[in-house]
Amino acid sequence: MLHMIAALSVIFLFLTFGCVYFLKLDRMEEGREKDLYTLHLVQRRLRRILAASGVSYEIEGAENIPENEAVMFVGNHRSFFDIVIGYTLVKGPTGFISKQEVGKVPPLKRWMEELHCLFMDRDNIRQNLKVILEAIKLVKGGVSIWIYPEGKRSTGSDVKELLPFKEGSFKIAEKSGCRIVPIAMYPTRRILEEHFPRIIPTHVLVKVGEPILLSELPEEKRRRIGEYTREKIVGYLREMEARYGTR
Repeated sequence: MLHMIAALSVIFLFLTFGCVYFLKLDRMEEGREKDLYTLHLVQRRLRRILAASGVSYEIEGAENIPENEAVMFVGNHRSFFDIVIGYTLVKGPTGFISKQEVGKVPPLKRWMEELHCLFMDRDNIRQNLKVILEAIKLVKGGVSIWIYPEGKRSTGSDVKELLPFKEGSFKIAEKSGCRIVPIAMYPTRRILEEHFPRIIPTHVLVKVGEPILLSELPEEKRRRIGEYTREKIVGYLREMEARYGTR
């Protein structure tokens, strides 16, 4: 319970007093300098949330996260903490594609917009297409995009049982020409979702795979890039479970 109180306190203070930072951001010129300032500011706060929650992580393959190249990060999704950890990993401006409901929280929405996050209505195909097109534009402009192509959090007891990946979301990589960076996290659901509202101190394993460039794949794999990437992430999760056991 103490970890829950500490984490909520950090989140509350960050969102409540964010207006001070917004004033500075409003005076900054749009561009990479502002994007990096915002990213590093948010990363510091998110690391405090992880520390207050008793969450630590170790990462394998950190060298596969580029610093000066826009890519499409693809991850498995089982917890709110996937995003918190994910943002502390990236080295350059990165926007997450999130569900539309998250954008209804005013202070949070403002921060996410500053980070170039996009909000998707899963029931509106036309709006989904607009989000994909905007994501392609962002990547071409130097901003990485992080997606969870399962479409929602997986809640099964087996962390390796990922939902099918939505192939349409990979149009971002296809149309922008960017590389795909597959990332697996294990076992983030144990932090909160398995026993909500309690937060349990957890050590998380993160595996960052080698970037995938569509043009270097055989045509069959390019046509089913979602399934191909999913298999990569499932393989990482199996390796983690074999090495560390069920957590």
